[in-house]
Amino acid sequence: MRLRASVFLAASSLSLAACPSEDPPDAGAPLIVGVQSDDFGSLVGSVHVLVTRDGAVVRDETIAAAPGQPSALPEEIEVTGEPGARVEVSAEALPASGGAPIVSRLAAARLPARGADRKLLRVHLESRCVVVPSAPAQPGTVCDAPLTCVAGACRSSEVADDALEDYEPGWAAAPPDICRPAKRGEPEVILGTGQTDYASLADGQILALEKGPQGGHHIWIAARLRNLRQSGSTTTITSSLEGDPEPVPPISFVFTFDRDEGSYCKVWGLRYQVDAGAADLRNAYKRFLGKRLAVTVEIADSTGARASSTRVVRIADKLLCPDGTDTCNAP
Repeated sequence: MRLRASVFLAASSLSLAACPSEDPPDAGAPLIVGVQSDDFGSLVGSVHVLVTRDGAVVRDETIAAAPGQPSALPEEIEVTGEPGARVEVSAEALPASGGAPIVSRLAAARLPARGADRKLLRVHLESRCVVVPSAPAQPGTVCDAPLTCVAGACRSSEVADDALEDYEPGWAAAPPDICRPAKRGEPEVILGTGQTDYASLADGQILALEKGPQGGHHIWIAARLRNLRQSGSTTTITSSLEGDPEPVPPISFVFTFDRDEGSYCKVWGLRYQVDAGAADLRNAYKRFLGKRLAVTVEIADSTGARASSTRVVRIADKLLCPDGTDTCNAP
């Protein structure tokens, strides 16, 4: 991608870092400009970042990015000032040999209102936006400012107030996705059941304990969730059997979630073996039959966000056999 950005920032010709003016007494919440970059290997020697607030330079610096050299990326640049002040950012990945940038990114937003939470303006230099000057046969897409390259296409550089991400320390490793969008509420998990899809699960509902192909006995667990990362999240199932102090072994999965209706995602087909590790698999399941089992699902993602849900179900009086009958039950 080649980006014509010379007119986006009037102050872009400045080469020295400038200090922002003192914040007014009625300064709003900070806006954190988060600059991050894909790994470009030997293509990039440095990254030039220019940040302005209402035209005044807040930060103008060049960051080493070549292989073997220390880099400050990802970098956070805190911008404060009067609520509604315009913040503009230009980031350019420059070749070590000099010349035009091979990746450029523009972004613009307004400072948050007083009393608001800190917001993040993410500025990501992406490999999908690279233009290699030595490959004229692949010129890429030329974006005229104020458009900018995002995910390989020319898009608006303006980020609306309601599209800014909530700031969190692990932002660089946790970009928004379909299960955890930029604008989100508290994490939520709803425990369900299902081998081939999610189905709702009510307290007191009867679940069949199934005999597995390798001798263990399991129930099928599923979950709906939102505001937790789609990939890399850990789903942990624990339970306790009513009136039985013997522990039930937990189990954890790391599965990518699928999109569900509304703003939810879902996961299903979690085989929860209640007698895992038992010395006698032929008989260990019997203590569950006809009993009430409190099952909890907790999902935790890489940002530290987590949520859980518990249902108290009743295990059926008889096993469900692999052939779909109850003929495998002991007489």
